[in-house]
Amino acid sequence: MSSRPIAVVEVDGVLALDDPKVPVVETVVHTYGHRWARPISIPVGASAVLRQLAQEFDVVWASSWSHNAHPALREVLDLPAEPWPFLPVQFRKLGAIRAYAAGRPWVWIDDAIHDLGHLPDPPDGLLVPVDAGEGIVSVDPAALREQLARLSAVPGGR
Repeated sequence: MSSRPIAVVEVDGVLALDDPKVPVVETVVHTYGHRWARPISIPVGASAVLRQLAQEFDVVWASSWSHNAHPALREVLDLPAEPWPFLPVQFRKLGAIRAYAAGRPWVWIDDAIHDLGHLPDPPDGLLVPVDAGEGIVSVDPAALREQLARLSAVPGGR
């Protein structure tokens, strides 16, 4: 098992924007073994952010897209051929993320974090809420890695 930190990424509102405020690439992706075609708007620059994220973290999907996220988005986002793992959870993700991380530092990138109300900062990771109109292009993976390093330097987390 890797000792690198984990980046947990949602698809909707992070990579697939419904009401974009930033420039987007309009495309159609196929899910469930090419049975369903879905038009989506992906923020310009999303693939570059994901590449940088994958250099700093082990990327894991946590989305209603489940095992479909990687194959559906692979071509349009230039993802690696080997799929990233996914957490089979759509709701109550925080507990699943912490269990999956098993003591490794993590970041959770999701637009729905805003909807959860006030969550206390977890001692072992970072909540990274994004604006659903901007998505992942507002994320700086190097800055997240630095924040996690500072967090890890504090005994017991925060």
